[in-house]
Amino acid sequence: MRLLKRIIIGLISVAALLAVAAWISLTFVLIRPAQYEPGVEVGAVELRPWEEHDAIYKTGEFPYIRRFEMGEGKILYAGIRHTSDASDPQLSKIEALWKEFQPTVALCEGRERMFRFASRPEAGELSESKLVRILAYGSGVPLYSLEPSYESEVAGLLKHFDPDLVAAYMTLRVFTSEAKGNEGDLDSLARHLLQKRIDAPGLEESLTSIGELDNFWRKTFPDAPDWRKLSDTEEIPLMKKVGDVSREVRGEHMIRTIAELASRGERVFAVVGASHVIRQEIALKKVLGDL
Repeated sequence: MRLLKRIIIGLISVAALLAVAAWISLTFVLIRPAQYEPGVEVGAVELRPWEEHDAIYKTGEFPYIRRFEMGEGKILYAGIRHTSDASDPQLSKIEALWKEFQPTVALCEGRERMFRFASRPEAGELSESKLVRILAYGSGVPLYSLEPSYESEVAGLLKHFDPDLVAAYMTLRVFTSEAKGNEGDLDSLARHLLQKRIDAPGLEESLTSIGELDNFWRKTFPDAPDWRKLSDTEEIPLMKKVGDVSREVRGEHMIRTIAELASRGERVFAVVGASHVIRQEIALKKVLGDL
């Protein structure tokens, strides 16, 4: 009896461990986008000017869909007006396009963030990026992030701006988002983010404390509100300029990634904010023609 009891307890323990392992793999691994580093070089990428973008955006229908071909490779590039509403008609359209297109690889915005849902909710919160992750997971399709690595983005910005400005931008870009509705210790939040943001080649010695960030801010933006009160970095013209270059760095990476996968004969299904597609479509078509 004792032996049987031990065997039963052992089997229960093994089953419990397997269940935990399955939960961990589902939660933390299987539906997180992997980083993709394209090897193809495309030279300077010229994005559509903002004036033309604005005119298209105002009159456009969303999702803003563009399709491209490159030999056996096919691309469906969907630009969506960012949403977090599971009942948004744009998301239903994305699902329909997925079924019609039958992709072999999926791409979405966002670095390797945590994502825990395995099915599409009919109501509540759901972003377009999460939906693509759900669809890729359900179809067994490889999933990659369209974002460049953090180090690559920093390197791109350092070609144009001082390290302290880059460190401030990369920190406050996240801070202004996470601080919304946060009644806790904003300095602790900023300190945590600052330490993460300067952990990249070229920024190790930049703004290593909140005091240094305060001094930099007062010296560089004497007429601006305290950085703790910013609702968006775009409020500051120079920070907006850094943001524009960041979008160019990200845009070039997106174009290179999509083009390389298509050149391999993949059916590429990519979903991003509509502005990316509008600004990149002409350059992407040219790159595909040049490869």
